[in-house]
Amino acid sequence: MSNHLVWFRSDLRVLDNPALSTAAKSGQVIGLFLLAPKQWQEHGLAAKKIAFVLRSVDALSQRLAALGIATRIIVADRFADAPQQVLQAAQAVQASKVFWNDEIAIDEQRRDNAVAQALTASGIAVERHQAFTGLPPGSVCKPDGSAYSVFTPFKKRWISIAMEQGINPLPAPTAQGPVVDAATVPDPLNGVDKFLGADFWPGGEERALAQLTQFTAEAVAAYDTDRDLPNLAGTSKLSPHLAAGTLSANQCLEAAQQNNDGKLSGGVSGIDTWISEIIWRDFYNHILAEHPRLAMGRAFKAETDQLPWNHSQEQLQRWQQGETGFPFVDAGMRQLNRTGWMHNRLRMVTAQFLAKHLFLDWRLGEAYFMSQLVDGDFAANNGGWQWSASTGTDAVPYFRIFNPVRQAERFDPEGEFVRQMIPELSDTNAKQALEPWKFGGVGNYPEPMIDLREARDRTLAIWKHARA
Repeated sequence: MSNHLVWFRSDLRVLDNPALSTAAKSGQVIGLFLLAPKQWQEHGLAAKKIAFVLRSVDALSQRLAALGIATRIIVADRFADAPQQVLQAAQAVQASKVFWNDEIAIDEQRRDNAVAQALTASGIAVERHQAFTGLPPGSVCKPDGSAYSVFTPFKKRWISIAMEQGINPLPAPTAQGPVVDAATVPDPLNGVDKFLGADFWPGGEERALAQLTQFTAEAVAAYDTDRDLPNLAGTSKLSPHLAAGTLSANQCLEAAQQNNDGKLSGGVSGIDTWISEIIWRDFYNHILAEHPRLAMGRAFKAETDQLPWNHSQEQLQRWQQGETGFPFVDAGMRQLNRTGWMHNRLRMVTAQFLAKHLFLDWRLGEAYFMSQLVDGDFAANNGGWQWSASTGTDAVPYFRIFNPVRQAERFDPEGEFVRQMIPELSDTNAKQALEPWKFGGVGNYPEPMIDLREARDRTLAIWKHARA
């Protein structure tokens, strides 16, 4: 039987893994993971995300070892090192073919193409699969074959295709022999402690599956209402697992469908809404695959690259530190800085505050989020930021600007989340917590850094001038 090398990346699981499943059916599998600490650093990834990935690689290695599959964990500092390292690993185990699931961003695509070229030039076959999204990029098209740039028709077509094909996550491969020793990631790696954030975010496939089971059993039915309230545990918090690939989109969709009378839409409102969020994730990844320039700092609406964005470092730092003087904004930023995660409602509010009220270049916010998020996924982060800044596909209109005070009154009316995240406001009542300046301020909590109405008017004037 031939030896097959399976190169794991953002697919750190044995279930629903097309590359692993296919390789195991026709050969003896050896796993491979390349640690690229310097590349991750250059890409601005959060230390908490890197640590989560490292823990999940260890967990994957253990699951593979239980199936008799050995794993090689190799440090290849940058993507440019990957062709040589993968080739050497394949030759070392006498692999006749190397399997992997493609990644979508442009640097990863270039890396993969270079690896494929090096392998085939040395007589080693390559087989590439898709596993990061529910439906692969390029498979959801308009009748004329072109790509969608608006979510609603994309979603309608996506559901039609998914219902026709079925949601069929793959089982784990059968054991290929007795249990072997599991490889482990070195600790620390390039200064990152792999247990950083472990209390908040335990990694690995088994944890992801348990979390998915709990969420679909206890919370998904109320997701449509509870997801907007940051003081409730109304979201799945599965995004780190989806980003690292310890869980697949199709596993989430299957679990949702099973709890939704077999439907992907037209069922329980909360479940329908969660399914829609998974399709949003697909949408942004399909957009990225269609428009690689988005991974190069470009706006989807190219004309908005000419907007006279603000680049004030002082304002940026106050926003980053959660010191804007607007409690709902600051609570979101402090949650991000403390935990590596931010509630989705707060992601929109904080992003709009930066890109609309401060008129700071949205790319500054995008980069800061990636530097902090344990669930940092380039396509989703970029899509969310461009939506908020009105520069992206299917974006919020430029004149729609979230008022952070009104958002707080709507989604944290008692100020519970604000008080939890901002110790300076912990002893205030609801009104003081949401608008402390109206009560002469509270302790050393900062005064508002801007006048909201003036900032809104200034931003609208800039947009109107640019559009004219």
